[in-house]
Amino acid sequence: MKQKWKWGLGIGVLAITLGAGVALMPQSVDYKTEAVSVETIENVYTFAGQVTSVEESTGTLFVDERDVGKVEEGSPLTIYVSALDLEVDATIESIADEAEPMTTPGASARYAMDIDLPEMDGVRNGMTLEGSVVAARAEEVDTLSLDSITFEEEDAYVYVEEDDGPVKRQVELGITDGSRVEIKDGLDADRVLLLDEAAIGGLMPPRIGGAQ
Repeated sequence: MKQKWKWGLGIGVLAITLGAGVALMPQSVDYKTEAVSVETIENVYTFAGQVTSVEESTGTLFVDERDVGKVEEGSPLTIYVSALDLEVDATIESIADEAEPMTTPGASARYAMDIDLPEMDGVRNGMTLEGSVVAARAEEVDTLSLDSITFEEEDAYVYVEEDDGPVKRQVELGITDGSRVEIKDGLDADRVLLLDEAAIGGLMPPRIGGAQ
């Protein structure tokens, strides 16, 4: 008898708890959203190096083995001299055929790029250089922040608000500048939901990998 009474009490408490949960569930949810923005976006490769000869106006930058096929001898690039807070145009004079000696086991190979620099006041041998090359450019395209994109294997998704709540939409991405990304296809809404920044009191949209 006591055992049945205990079970009955447990079931009653569970029912009350679930009932309270349903009653307290918000009737409407406000999600933090991001508007689709039309922008010009560039995919930029960057390289580090230094001034090698002030007299000959030359410098050396180092390109990772994964990016060496993306640069060419004779191509222009932008150089930033951090010590002088100065940005100048330069040209890739040559790219080494042999990689630099490896100092860390398992590290990526690096190839030296010799560059021609313009004459600059105040420049000294050994000063740090930062080079950049625009690899791709898309003008006046729909963009979103990378925070708005969720990945499932090799596919990209965003969430949009519909009458029944958040709905996952697969999108085709274009180039990225590291913070924003081009949306090429799959999105007809002008706003998307941010997964990690729900408004206070709101509920998070379902994570990728859950129910579709």
